[in-house]
Amino acid sequence: MKSTGKTRRKIDANLTQPNEHAFSPSAEPQILTNAGSHAGNKHASSGKRKPKDFTNRGGPTLNRETFRTSREMDFFSQRELTAQIGHDVSEWPLVILKELLDNSLDACEEAGVAPEITVTADATGISVADNGPGIPDCTIESVLDFNVRVSSREAYVSPTRGAQGNALKTLATMPFVVDAEHGRLLVESCGQHRVIRCGMDPVTRRAVVHCEATPSTKTPGTAIRTEWAPRSHNGRVLWPFEDVCPVETNTGWYWSIRERVETLFRGFALFNPHLCLSVDWFGQKWTAKATDPTWKKWQPNHPTSSHWYEHQHLERLIGAYIAADQDKGTSRTVAAFVAEFDGLTGSQKRKRVLDEVRLLKREPLTVLTDENGFRRELVDQLLGAMRKHTRPVKAARLGIIGREHLLVRFTQAGCDPEQFQYSKRAGVENGLPYVLESAFSWRGEGAADRREIIAGANWSAAIKNPYRSFGSTGEGLEAHLTELKAGANEPILFALHLAHPRLQFADRGKSSIVIRDVEDHEQ
Repeated sequence: MKSTGKTRRKIDANLTQPNEHAFSPSAEPQILTNAGSHAGNKHASSGKRKPKDFTNRGGPTLNRETFRTSREMDFFSQRELTAQIGHDVSEWPLVILKELLDNSLDACEEAGVAPEITVTADATGISVADNGPGIPDCTIESVLDFNVRVSSREAYVSPTRGAQGNALKTLATMPFVVDAEHGRLLVESCGQHRVIRCGMDPVTRRAVVHCEATPSTKTPGTAIRTEWAPRSHNGRVLWPFEDVCPVETNTGWYWSIRERVETLFRGFALFNPHLCLSVDWFGQKWTAKATDPTWKKWQPNHPTSSHWYEHQHLERLIGAYIAADQDKGTSRTVAAFVAEFDGLTGSQKRKRVLDEVRLLKREPLTVLTDENGFRRELVDQLLGAMRKHTRPVKAARLGIIGREHLLVRFTQAGCDPEQFQYSKRAGVENGLPYVLESAFSWRGEGAADRREIIAGANWSAAIKNPYRSFGSTGEGLEAHLTELKAGANEPILFALHLAHPRLQFADRGKSSIVIRDVEDHEQ
């Protein structure tokens, strides 16, 4: 697909013509002053002006202080928080839901239980509860430390829902940013009910966090609620996110916040066959039961593959492990590090890898560094040896959503099952497996004349379409669908999901995914 239009610039020729009164290199400069208009002025008659003396001449001086601004403030203003999450304040309710659903799904999968998640929304907040193991105390404490980034995903290369490392931090301060007086975060987990209030010292501009904990009977799982004061106008419920109304729907071409929330819920139900999702939205209830509670995918706690790492990724992981060991006062061996990769848990394979790079079993991980940083050649040799003694992960191991599940969800959304179409691309490219699945259906005569796109990656639904650039064409999903006669005013539902261990994002908020050209081949 190539663009047929070219941008043309029209330049007014009159603007480029020299003005007869303009300065030019040959023109005589004229200095017009009041003094110069009097013939008797000595400075004017001599053509010289006495320069003014701007020196201090012994007066007081200012010794400027070098001030340090805390990085905590990256989470305590609307502008900085918008930069952190990559979404405008009017979309923050969607951010709250997406991040909490992602965290709940990951927690349940790591615990080996089929996720059961309940979402509740009312005039004063949004709540998300799950049946996972519960957020431990140490995680909550680290979330409230705004000077560090905390993530169990960021340094690894794997197909996970999120690796940003600041999701819960942004949710902790978001209630304060939108409602400084009443905003708070409630966390109920592991026998504790915590009320967290974040604020900012107006003088020092430092974070002020109050966390009150009381005993709780909730077990198992975690319940998190973002809360603010109730607001209304002319009988309409308003949330403090640029006064969005969370209960109104719209029949026009644009989507209300409530309709976008419904699309987000549909996305999570579409991309997770094992999920049971129950929603209570201002008293209106909706449930999507799991179509396959035993559905398997690549879990967040599965070993990662050495074939997914390039040199810079492996260095990042090694450095993160060394830093963590220093904080804990421990020392990890190279053998223990190698054992954490897919296909290298057996002692014999680990020995072959270490022998190939001439490292002993007990040597610490710091042997891969020296006073100048990483020993690049040795790191490359280790990566090469790990790849040599393992096989690339097949695409099917990532997890395939499948035609049957998507058909059920499309039918529940009011689509005509006779019009349903499904496509799958799966393969391995440069050691990186991928599964790209799409589904399409017409919604019928009574549906609104507008297209609904549900897109996501690694089993997480996106707030906006993240596929804004396909390969070398530079065009995104909307343009491609329009070319296929599935424009914005067509009553269709289209879903697109990509499973991939190393997603490439085009923005800081990780809301735009770059898709390269791939060949179609089944595996």
